[in-house]
Amino acid sequence: MAHVLVIDDEENLSYSLQLALKRAGHTCRVADRIAAGLAECNRQLPDLILLDVQLPDGNGIDLMARLHQEGMDVPVIVITAYGTVASAVAAMKQGAVDFIQKPLSMEEVCLAVDRCLENRRIRNRLDAFQEAQRRESEDIRIVGQCPEIVQVLSIAQRIAALPADPGGGLVTTLILGETGTGKGVVARYIHHHCLRPDRPFVQVNCTAIPENLFEAELFGHEKGSFTDAKATRKGLFETAHEGTLFLDEIGDMPGSTQAKLLVAIESGRYRRLGAAAERSADVRIIAATNSDLQRRVEERAFRADLFFRLKVFAIELPPLRTRGDDLFLLTEHFLGTFCRNLHKKVPAVPPRTREVMRRYPWPGNVRELANVLQRAVLINDSDQLEPSMLGLEGASVAATPPVGGTQFDFAREDCTLSGVERKLLQAALEFTKGNVSETARLLGLTRGGLRHKMEKLGL
Repeated sequence: MAHVLVIDDEENLSYSLQLALKRAGHTCRVADRIAAGLAECNRQLPDLILLDVQLPDGNGIDLMARLHQEGMDVPVIVITAYGTVASAVAAMKQGAVDFIQKPLSMEEVCLAVDRCLENRRIRNRLDAFQEAQRRESEDIRIVGQCPEIVQVLSIAQRIAALPADPGGGLVTTLILGETGTGKGVVARYIHHHCLRPDRPFVQVNCTAIPENLFEAELFGHEKGSFTDAKATRKGLFETAHEGTLFLDEIGDMPGSTQAKLLVAIESGRYRRLGAAAERSADVRIIAATNSDLQRRVEERAFRADLFFRLKVFAIELPPLRTRGDDLFLLTEHFLGTFCRNLHKKVPAVPPRTREVMRRYPWPGNVRELANVLQRAVLINDSDQLEPSMLGLEGASVAATPPVGGTQFDFAREDCTLSGVERKLLQAALEFTKGNVSETARLLGLTRGGLRHKMEKLGL
């Protein structure tokens, strides 16, 4: 339901419009002159105005200019018996959303009103979405002062300032780093500081897409192109048009799709699955991985040409354990954010808590720190963040297991290659608290390779 103001000096027509609009579920007010219409708008701004051009005290189009000058943002549908191209153009220039000529069909008027109101709702939702994106971009920060992070920030700003150039190939960035170091945050930072921050940011985790569906998800497909393709569907490239496509865990992308991604990056063109015609791509590509892509290239598990094309701009994020006092800058940032959202007072972090935090290796990096602090804020109301609130007891003195002095007792029956592998895997899993991605990184394996070994050894 909407509130409509009819401004027309024909009493019978105004009455008919009032009845038709009420039957359609709207409330309606009527004015017969420009001055009366302006007074009604000042009293209560309507959702929509139906405005006659020829009125006793002037031209209705002049009222539109007056409304605009006074900052009254309201859609107007112009109705007139003097329908000419000139009057239509003049009305549209002043911001009219539609133009209907008398004699009026009440059905046509109601359809025009509904169409106008729906467009208005869509515009309001778009404005709200863009405002949310703007607020999100203001919240995205790369927190830290260590030299490595300062360099990361500098590179990210330079990349964000680059213009898109589909004719010369797509702009690509490769972000490397352990799990939880903030690769997604850097990707969003680049997008929200680029020349088109209001365009889509599309994120996809390459490990979450089945291998047989990867190409269709990435490039889209036509109806009937494969068994379950019951309708034409846009792919991620098309969805991210003029924006950013963030390919997280790029190291797990199937080999068959890697070649097609390379072609799309280099040519700026791609083809939907089952389609004959090519489409152009205007997308910024940001890829990220926690695996050693150079080693994967040497093992022929990842295409060398795609690897070198992606790392035109490379950013390597340091683990949290090497960032020194950035640990406490991040702590201050997260505590401030969580406490503000929960309307709580930010607790102080005493020296004893800082010492425990400094000694802990943070295998989950920044993500683990954020999770630990969020839990502490949720379940405690103390003015100080005590070590016991972090849940790090026993782990605070953890260190990397020694490897240089390993001894082997060949008289034991379990001193076999599989036995040693089993113990090494168990120790690594214990060290990372069961984090498969981190364990794989420590042991120089892919996640798939680690899972295979765990299944083989019954872990």
